Amino acid sequence: MKTLLSTIFAATMMLLPMSMSSTAQDTDYISAEHNLSAEDDLAIRQVIARLNHALDAADYDLYASFFAEDGVFESGFGDAIGPAQVAAALDQVRPFIINKRHVAGNFVISGEGDDAVVTTYLIVFEREAGLEYVGSAINVDTMRRIDGEWMVVRHASTLDPATERYIQEQMQQQ
Repeated sequence: MKTLLSTIFAATMMLLPMSMSSTAQDTDYISAEHNLSAEDDLAIRQVIARLNHALDAADYDLYASFFAEDGVFESGFGDAIGPAQVAAALDQVRPFIINKRHVAGNFVISGEGDDAVVTTYLIVFEREAGLEYVGSAINVDTMRRIDGEWMVVRHASTLDPATERYIQEQMQQQ
């Protein structure tokens, strides 16, 4: 049972496109210029919320539809480029990532014109098997307005150190 749970947890964390590194985080994004309109800011926040809702609904095609044609989903397990590859990558680990709740918070948005970078905290919870915290990360979404719509051109996460250590411990026990 413990091996099954650790396998499920490790696979679940694959969803967090990660650079597994415990180095100090660059904080320049905190004071980066925000020269976007209120409408653009809201539209960008909606994309992030819709990504997480699509993920929680296990609708990976819908999730991937928010990516530009050459959008990159970065993962410590490899990259997916473009909506079809993003959806396929998520579908491969479907049994392990369903029934989670992905919550983005503490939005810091910078950018101007048709380019933006969104940094959020991601917290993941189990929502069916029990009431448990699964892990956390910092997501960085680089976005571009394409044909009037905000699209993800790069999505990357860095696992928080405790989450990273836990995953490494679980993988060593297998």
